[in-house]
Formats: sequence, structure tokens, C-alpha cells
Amino acid sequence: MAVYVGYGGAVKVGTTTVAEIGEWSLDVTLNTEGAESFGDQWKEFIGTLKEWSGSCSGRWDMTDTQGQKAMQDALLGGTTVTLKLYVDGTKNYSGTALITKISPKASVEGVVEVSFDFQGTGALTYSAT
Repeated sequence: MAVYVGYGGAVKVGTTTVAEIGEWSLDVTLNTEGAESFGDQWKEFIGTLKEWSGSCSGRWDMTDTQGQKAMQDALLGGTTVTLKLYVDGTKNYSGTALITKISPKASVEGVVEVSFDFQGTGALTYSAT
């Protein structure tokens, strides 16, 4: 069984690694619809549409013009970005997404942090190479 450590991960916008990101999460969902008919005593389901969404977070850095600032600009402009979420140096999930939320956070005792939420639009792919 292979075990992966988190420090091998990354988030990319296009081909650019987003600076200062230290965490990402991904949710992939298959919607279902009931497929029962009269006489059935058990529910049956069929898969319908799929969707994906997620978030990433880390230290705030708007000098990262091709990464964090590009994500902020996409949200403000209502445009999409191509995201790649890396598990390690080669394994990644990839797709086109809308940035739906940015949440900067400042604390007197800490560094300025930021999180981004995204909603996939279209297919999500996985690559192991």
C-alpha cells in the first residue's frame, strides 16, 4: 500500500504553482435519482450528473500575480481558471473552475492567511503521470 505525505502537494493555476498554499481539499459528487417503480419494495438508484468543488488555503500573497492574485481576479471578473490539485509531484486532479469565495484573515498574533473556494465547471480528470 502506498502512503503519501502532504508536503508533496501543490495547487496550480494553469502551469503556475500558487505560492504559499499549504492545504487543499476536493469534493467529488455523483448525484442520484430514484429508479423505483410500482411493486418495488426497495429503493433503487441510478447515477445522474457529477460535480466537483473544493478549497485551498495558506498564507496571503497578492504579489503572486499568476497564482493567488489570478484566482482573486478570476473571482472578481467572474471568469474561470484551470486548476490542478497535486497529491505529489505527478499525481493530480485537474479541471476548469470558478473561484466562488476568497477569505483573507489577519490576526495580530499571526500571519495573514487566505482561503479560496472553487466550483468545478465541466469534467474533472485524474492523472498519475
